[in-house]
Amino acid sequence: MIGMMYLVLTAMLALNVSTNVLDAFTKVDASLHVTLDNTIEQNAMQYRRFERAYAENPTKVGQLYMQADSLRKASDELYNYIQNFKVEVTKLVDGEGFDSTARKIINTSDFDHPGTYAMVMLDPETGEPNGAVLRKKIEDYRELLMDVQHYSKRARDGKPGQIIRGIFNTEKGVNNDGDSIPWEASVFDGMPAGACLAILTKYQNDIRSYENRTVTRLYQRITANDFTANDIRAYVIPKSSYVIRGDQYEAQIILAATDSTARPDYFVNGVELGEDGIYRCTASGSGEQKFTGIVRYKQGRDTISMPFESSFVVGEPSASVMNEDLNIIYRDFDNRYVVSAPGMTDNQLKLSVSGATVRREGKFYILRPTADAKTVKVTVQADMNGKIQTMGEKTFKVQRLPQPMPYFVDAGKQVDASKTARKNLNKATILEIGYGEDGLLEVPFEITSFDTYILRKTAKSSGNKFSAAQLKQIGQLKSGDLVLVQNIKYRTKGGAEQQYQGNLTLVLK
Repeated sequence: MIGMMYLVLTAMLALNVSTNVLDAFTKVDASLHVTLDNTIEQNAMQYRRFERAYAENPTKVGQLYMQADSLRKASDELYNYIQNFKVEVTKLVDGEGFDSTARKIINTSDFDHPGTYAMVMLDPETGEPNGAVLRKKIEDYRELLMDVQHYSKRARDGKPGQIIRGIFNTEKGVNNDGDSIPWEASVFDGMPAGACLAILTKYQNDIRSYENRTVTRLYQRITANDFTANDIRAYVIPKSSYVIRGDQYEAQIILAATDSTARPDYFVNGVELGEDGIYRCTASGSGEQKFTGIVRYKQGRDTISMPFESSFVVGEPSASVMNEDLNIIYRDFDNRYVVSAPGMTDNQLKLSVSGATVRREGKFYILRPTADAKTVKVTVQADMNGKIQTMGEKTFKVQRLPQPMPYFVDAGKQVDASKTARKNLNKATILEIGYGEDGLLEVPFEITSFDTYILRKTAKSSGNKFSAAQLKQIGQLKSGDLVLVQNIKYRTKGGAEQQYQGNLTLVLK
């Protein structure tokens, strides 16, 4: 529309403008005011709706309400500045008899005063020409519209931004000589007063129109994330349905499909809970514990009460301690234990041990008795939301590991001591000691030294393999000869060295 006005105005400048044409601009201005008055009334209604929504739920509406309020202030500021601009131009054009509302103008064909006010006369606050100040205010308002509507950079550069820039256009114009001139010069310099006032009214109309569009979009965002539910129920979400006697039961009472910013009221056994809806009570007795309550919420102007019931189980303190290897604890050995308690997670449990050291390896607790300990006491404790609860305890007797049996291994196979081939006794043959495949324990023993008595001569080894002297003796043997292995010493990992009480005899075949 503004572009069409510019074309008409340009044509008017080239012609001897008649009074009828100038009167037409007065009629256009009057028509714009009719639309403007209607839009102002619609805006007032929209702001009243916003204020009611904010009063009912300030948490939900607060941010949108502040954006709408900032838009209202900016729109009023620019609208009033243009209105004052119109009044000052009318005063210059018509003199003492001017219309203070700037709705009527007598000297509509005045070509001089609009340009004088816009291009020559200065704004008292900024000291800049009034037209330049108006241009900057329009540009600032244009950017505010895109900010409030959350336009991205893509939207600002794309069609949405182009539309707003077109409506609130402040680009430079071109004079008759083809030279670039400021926006304010192209609008006011050499233009008749009637046309100028119509253009300014058009900007006022655009301000109120886009204010209405924007505040309507903001209001729609209040319910943008809402959803309609056809099944509203109260639910109890316990933190744990298993509670130890003396501990605290905790459950979350919720209402499905409720608005988190308009919380319901929660009651359990007639007692009102806090706004978080968390129910806490101290567990007493044993077995199932039931409770009932209601959730009270708003639905329009009505208050709805939704009943509910739930229960939890109270158990006696207990714990189970299981030895992965045997039901006794051995000295100089990493005894592995798995600890559990009903209703407790692994992270909630911890061990308190006397008579042994303890460390954690994966799911196992590794217990190793101290040198002088005769018993080891294991106490299982649980962290119940910051409160330490003893779940159970057990005392174990400390015993030495039973004596293992020695045997030779060659090429991964155990050597038969009753009929041993001489080729199976070589430099790669290993002396091992343990409980065998059918043993109750798998203990990582290691041989530290052993002696051989062959052909009435003793030879020594400082490890678990034959020494050179021992292999030399073995090389002299024949079928039926004996190899007596004695002074066998061994140890567990990290344990003290021990001596095998006995000998190992090999018979060559």
